[in-house]
Amino acid sequence: MLVVLSDTPSGQIGAVLSALIVALCIIGLTMHKDFYAGIPRHGFFCFYTNLSNALVGVYFALIAPRLYASAGLRPLIPHAEFMLMMSIMLTFSVFHLMLFPSIRSVARRAKHTREYRIVCADNLIIHYLVPWLVFFYWLLCSPGKAALGFSDAVLWTAFPTLYLAFILLRARSGRIIKEAGSPYPYPFLDASALGKGAVCRVCFTLYALCIAAGTLTVALIRIAYALFGSGHALFLV
Repeated sequence: MLVVLSDTPSGQIGAVLSALIVALCIIGLTMHKDFYAGIPRHGFFCFYTNLSNALVGVYFALIAPRLYASAGLRPLIPHAEFMLMMSIMLTFSVFHLMLFPSIRSVARRAKHTREYRIVCADNLIIHYLVPWLVFFYWLLCSPGKAALGFSDAVLWTAFPTLYLAFILLRARSGRIIKEAGSPYPYPFLDASALGKGAVCRVCFTLYALCIAAGTLTVALIRIAYALFGSGHALFLV
């Protein structure tokens, strides 16, 4: 179904969604940090999930109010919010498609302890609720989508690329991430187990898919504006 929406941001919807997103980022990250269980996680910020959720929380709590309040900074909003949306949707996509199947098989055999329930709840929040709420905020409330160009489809990958460089450089030190049992936070990045060639292929494939997803999203938005005018955006259900 195709729904044509006004490009004028809805202040009430945007305010509610942004407040909910910030609250869920705080709750999800503190749960993931095991603040409630009292178990410290020293490799917390080695995980893309945590960094992307932290970025979302900081943006909506501190950066977005300044951008929206300044006429000079307002042209940055569509590009910043597109990058933010794509970056956090990468969190959802990688977790759901690459990590969740193995986690689900382990969870079926796990005891339903308090720690287990905390892990389930925080995975739901930071891998599913936050990404999709940010997506709907971007779709319904983020202004100026007509300004997006195909350069945005490439530029948004700067955040995950910098993260990858950080992780690969850190792994060379040999320091183990306790939660992963390896210098690498994710199995598909573990060069010691998979080999450098396999990891390079995974990284290049993911990067190509990221570019393709960004290009497709920008193309759909541009087609919508071409068909329905500069006052509308595209919503596909």
